[in-house]
Amino acid sequence: MTGYDKIAILLAELGNGAREAVLEKLNFSSEQLKKISVATKKLRSYDGKIYNPKDKSQVNREIAVLEELKSFGELRGIYKDVPHGFIKTAASEEEKFRQSVMANPEAIAQALGKWLKSDD
Repeated sequence: MTGYDKIAILLAELGNGAREAVLEKLNFSSEQLKKISVATKKLRSYDGKIYNPKDKSQVNREIAVLEELKSFGELRGIYKDVPHGFIKTAASEEEKFRQSVMANPEAIAQALGKWLKSDD
């Protein structure tokens, strides 16, 4: 999985607002933005299949990206643990997470930049 794939997954998870706050902190070239766009389009279909949250290979791919980001944050002291079952919590909890990303988009931007270094 490329850094662009990882970025596409993370940005899709963040949603509007938080996504823009993180992207604003990065100085992507037009070529890098194009590659992110291609990777985002690939998320809609995986190995020629429409994304299916019941497909273990697709879900495991997304989990791997999110775990890598968590490890990055823990090593740098910028990760804050969330309650178990976070993904299944109410929208207000998800909104709190997005707001925390928007409060410190630089930290997320650093992780994205690191992922791209291995691709470029």
